[in-house]
Order: sequence, then structure tokens, then C-alpha cells
Amino acid sequence: MQDNFSWGPGALLPGIERHTLRKLDVLRDYLDVYFDTIVSDPRLDCLNITLVDGFAGGGAYQNGDEIADGSPLVLLHAVERARERLNRNRKKPLEINARFFFIDDKKNHIDALYERLHHDGFSPQIGREITVIKGKFSEELPDILTSIKAVQRAGRSIFVLDQFGYTDVPMESIRLIFSQLERPEVLLTFAIDGVLNYLQQDSSTLERYRQLGIDDHFIAEWNANKHDPALGRLISQRALMANIQMGSGADYFTPFMLWSPTDSRWMMFAHLSRHQAARDKMLGVHWQAQNSFRHLGRGSLFSLGFDTRLLEAKDALFNFAAHDKQKMIQELLGEVPREISIHMKERQLPVEHFLRMIGNRTAATNEDLFSAIKELALSREIEVISKKGTSKRIGSKIEITDRLVLPLQGTFFPLN
Repeated sequence: MQDNFSWGPGALLPGIERHTLRKLDVLRDYLDVYFDTIVSDPRLDCLNITLVDGFAGGGAYQNGDEIADGSPLVLLHAVERARERLNRNRKKPLEINARFFFIDDKKNHIDALYERLHHDGFSPQIGREITVIKGKFSEELPDILTSIKAVQRAGRSIFVLDQFGYTDVPMESIRLIFSQLERPEVLLTFAIDGVLNYLQQDSSTLERYRQLGIDDHFIAEWNANKHDPALGRLISQRALMANIQMGSGADYFTPFMLWSPTDSRWMMFAHLSRHQAARDKMLGVHWQAQNSFRHLGRGSLFSLGFDTRLLEAKDALFNFAAHDKQKMIQELLGEVPREISIHMKERQLPVEHFLRMIGNRTAATNEDLFSAIKELALSREIEVISKKGTSKRIGSKIEITDRLVLPLQGTFFPLN
């Protein structure tokens, strides 16, 4: 939790800032989608999950005349809602066995969190489902991972890591999560402008920067581009994102930008996971929260890393608004054919494989991509084969189990 927030038992709650409120809204919405997705099978009768808040704070904020839940309470209430919502029409009851780890290194924050948990009726769960720890997240993580693996075979878990700056969640910690657990997801706040603002010529010799892939070349590129008032900073932000993606150990890395007016800088709010479906659901949440978050560069197909073409295109901020969606769909119709052709083997490409190949390179949801494929099928530029091996009728719904096949004639696909 950010250092410019302070809690204490019996003290006034800190006021919540707009960007923090929006971030908590996304967390709340994603948790609802998450639970709805993973327990969609009516035959499932038990779900084991661990939710970890590495920077828990005091659990609540003042939002005008109302009290706003902090991230620990957002996690707790999300599980309560899921238990009620998912059991409404079930013949076979669903049991959600959720454990919570709330960590903070400040005693006054821990004391305030205990007070909030008691106030909101969670006292009976403290010491059982809820574990509150005074300590540093990176130091407590190994024991938490051991605890998860002891009772959960798949290690299904969500880590909310809302750090203030960029040093309290070492890349080693994120790699450890993804190397130890089969089904973790991480929601990471990262002060990406904070890194750039403090870069010096000799920063590449310091471990806090080296772990982020910052070397002499990175610093030289930053110094060359930072004076461009519009896009120079964004080029280095994208390069830093690429380094974090490569060093995280996660298969899917979905970064979004959030402006902090208090600090006058951009923050990165990133979702990391092993599964393309999880990335797709998070993208859907961001499309619903239009104009609250930003993505750097075009929305259709892109690559993170240094890309000075942004300086020429002057098209760096993608806002998840309606006009962005329309532009993205048009771009996809032009870009998807070549992308499919590149990844085809023997003129065929499973849809699932296609989604994996472009998973980190688009702001499009699976539904958007299926729409583009359907449009190409309607124009007979591609044929869609069902999992049964039969050709699907033109206009049929695209499924993740389908295969894409190039027609023998009349294609505009490049074949080399």
C-alpha cells in the first residue's frame, strides 16, 4: 500500500484518491469475473484458493461521506459474494475454501487492519482463514508459498502487490511465485515513472535497476528520447515493460497505465498469469472501465520494447474507449491474416495456438479476435474447421477448439 497513506487504530481514515479507487474497482470486478469463470462447471463442488495482499494497509479509506474498502476487504467481500451468487441455482452446493494472507510492515497499519476486520465482522476468521502478518512481503513470501503448496495441489492463488514504488517487490519474488505454483495470478502496481525519474548514468551498476533489465544501452536510449515531451518517455516505459515481462516468469503479462495526479506520474498496473484465458478476462474488465486506464501504443497487434516509430506515429495512448475499439477492429482485419499465415504449419493453425502466439501483443479480447476471424471466413479468405474435423458453416460461432485452414485458391495471405 502506498506510503502516502497512513492508518492507525482509532485514527481518521486516509482519503482515497481517484486513481486508487479505480484500481480497487478493477480488482473487485476482476474477482467477480474470476470466480464466475473458474466455477462455471456445475459439477464442481469445491474450490480451494489463496488470496494474498502483500501491502495490505489498514483496510479502508474515507471516500467523501462514505467508507471505501481497501484491498483486504475487497478480497474478503469478493469471496462472500461468490459464495452467495454461485450457489443460487445450484443443485449441488459449491464450497469455496478461501485462505487469506494480509501482510504489512508497519505496526500501525496492522493494528488498524485488525480493527477494521473486527468492525466488519471477520473476527471469527482471524487466525483460521485469515492470517495477518507484520513483515515485508518479499521476506514472508517463501513461507506463504510453502503453506499454499501444503494444502493446494494446483496452487490456485491471487497475489495483490500494491507497492508504493518499484523496489518492494523484487523480480526474484515474482519469479518465485511462478516457479513454485501452477495456477497463480499476480496484480502488480509498479511506479514506472519513478524508475525513469531516478535513473543516473551509473544506475546500471545497481541491483535495483539491473533486475529490471536496465543496462547502459537502456540508459542511453532513455537519455536520447526523454526530451520529447509527448512520446519520448513512453518509448522507455514500453521497453521497461518488456524487461519486466521477460524477467517475471509469467507466460502472460498485461500492463496498463494509470495516472496519479498526486504524484504527477504514471503508474503501471499489470496482470501476470500463466493462462491466456485469465489475460482475456482481465482485458474484458478494462474495456468495461473505459477511460480509466491507458495502454501504450496501438490496440491491435504490437510488441513491447523500444519502438521509436511511436515518435513518428504520434499514436501512443490507447484509452479503451468506443472509438479505440472501432479503430482496433479495423486494424485487426488488416493484421490478423498475415499473423495467421506466419504461424501456420501445413496450412493449418489451431485457434488456441493463435491466441497463445499473440496473447501478449494485443488489447483485443478473444471475442474481438473471433470477430475478425469470422469476418475473414465470411469473405472466404480462410476456412474454419471444427474439432470434429468438419468445415464449419460460414458465419458460425468461432470456438477455441477450431482450426484455421488456408483455402487452396483466392487467398490474400502471404505464403512465405
